[in-house]
Amino acid sequence: MESTSELVWLYIKQRPFLKEVLRQGVVNYSALARRISADAFGSKKRQNAVKMALIRLGGRMDEVESDLEARILSVLKRSSMVMKTKVAVVISKRELEGIHPLSNVKSGRHITYIIEQKELEKIHPKALWKREENLNLIIIESPEDVEEVPGVISYILGSLASEGINIVEFISCYTDTLLVVRQADTERAYRILSSIMG
Repeated sequence: MESTSELVWLYIKQRPFLKEVLRQGVVNYSALARRISADAFGSKKRQNAVKMALIRLGGRMDEVESDLEARILSVLKRSSMVMKTKVAVVISKRELEGIHPLSNVKSGRHITYIIEQKELEKIHPKALWKREENLNLIIIESPEDVEEVPGVISYILGSLASEGINIVEFISCYTDTLLVVRQADTERAYRILSSIMG
């Protein structure tokens, strides 16, 4: 049988927002312990044990997460950013010939292409499953150790999502991270990324 600490960690791990408030110590431990006791254990009998587990967990997470965040920021500060305007994302069920994609990825059922918008005229409309135009591509070029540091991509995407910026398409290839954003979000996305990479 799993211990209270293990069950509390499982509960927190499945809710990333709780990890962050615990790490920062900006949480009402008693209220959270009541909630976890009711949700995970079906009663409030273990509330004190859950509260103590939360306090210990918060202290450990602050040390571990602070070290990880420092490693993530180190990678990002050694990264550079390039932007390409007037791109389109097209999704097809078969390979498209005669175009020069900026990037493409194939899944089991579809192929997603990031192309310069002018390439659209080379594609017959019936060959497309879906298309979106008037987009911009942000390419983050990172050092090789980006592969060794967990959470870099999550940090980038989380920073953008917390500001309400949706990523239309995302491709990660070795040290390059490609983010396709809508024109209306481009300036804010670039500013946010510049601040975390600065």
